[in-house]
Amino acid sequence: MDPLSHLYFYKYRVTVRPERELILPQYKGSLLRGLFGHALKRVICPRKGFSCDDCEARCVCAYSLLMATPVPKDHPHAGKYRYPPRPYVIEPPLTEERYFNPSSLLSFEIVLIGVASEYLPYFVHAFLEMGRRGADRNMFEVLSVGALDVEGKEVALIFNRNDESIRASGRKIEYHFFLGEEARNDTVTIALETPLRIKESERLSRNVSFHLLVERLSERAFLLSHFYCGATMEDFQEFSRDARKVETLESQVRWVDWERYSSRQKTRMRLGGIVGSITYRGDFRKYLPLLRLGEHIHVGKAATFGLGKYRVVMGG
Repeated sequence: MDPLSHLYFYKYRVTVRPERELILPQYKGSLLRGLFGHALKRVICPRKGFSCDDCEARCVCAYSLLMATPVPKDHPHAGKYRYPPRPYVIEPPLTEERYFNPSSLLSFEIVLIGVASEYLPYFVHAFLEMGRRGADRNMFEVLSVGALDVEGKEVALIFNRNDESIRASGRKIEYHFFLGEEARNDTVTIALETPLRIKESERLSRNVSFHLLVERLSERAFLLSHFYCGATMEDFQEFSRDARKVETLESQVRWVDWERYSSRQKTRMRLGGIVGSITYRGDFRKYLPLLRLGEHIHVGKAATFGLGKYRVVMGG
C-alpha cells in the first residue's frame, strides 16, 4: 500500500501575549524551536543531566521520541539515516516585526505528525513552560491553543488560560484529504514563504528543479509515514521518477542568510536558503496531492524550525 495513505497529522494554533517588552529575531522559528526543546526537556526528562544517547530510558521516553530518537541499528535503513525527521513542525509567524509589548498578541502554529499527536498534553505544558522562563521575568502568557482544520480554520478550543484544561485532541488530517483536487492547468507556482534548504550533490541548491523538489518532499513524507504512522518504507526515488518530465518555466528566487545558536554544538550556525517563487510546467496529476501535503509538513532541511514552508499556486 502507498505509504502516503498512512500519513496523518494534527494542526494547532498557539496564541500568546508578552508579559514584558520582547525583541525577537526577524525569523522566529529557531527561537521558538529552541525554547520549545528546552521547555519540553524540563517538563518530561527523567534524567536531565544525561544525553539521550546515554540514557537507558530513551526507548520509552516521550522527549527522546520527539527530539532525539536514532534509527534502530537493526533497521534496514540504519545505514542511510541516523535519525528520522522529527514528527512535528513549528510554523512561526511570518511577520518580520521584531518588537512586541504586553498589548501585542503573537501566534504560531504547530503540526504534530502521527504518534506525536498522542503527546499533545506535553506540548501544551511545554508551551506554558516556554513563557515562564526569561532572563528576569516571564516572557509571555499562553492565552489559548486552538485545533485547526486542513484549511487553517480554528475548529475547537484545546486549551485556554482560564481553566488550564486540555479538552480534546483536535481534528485528524489525513493524506486522502488532498486527493480530490484536479490539476486543471499545466503550470504550478511554488511560493516559498520561509527559506528553502535543499541539497543536491552535497551542496545547497539555488536552482530547485521539480524533480529535486518532489524527491526531497516524497523522501520526507515517506519517512514520516514509516516511522510515525506505521507505513512500510517504499522507494521514494521510484515515486519521483516521472517528475523529471516537468520543466522549470520561471525562477524568481533570492538567497537569504540567517543565524541560530546551537546549544548542542555550542556555536552559531548560518542557515541560509532561497525565498521567492518557482513556476513549473508539466503534468501534475500524480504529484499535486503530495505538493498539497507539503504545504503542511514543509520540505528541505530544518523543517522543524519552520523552514521550507511554501504555498501552491495553480496556474502560475
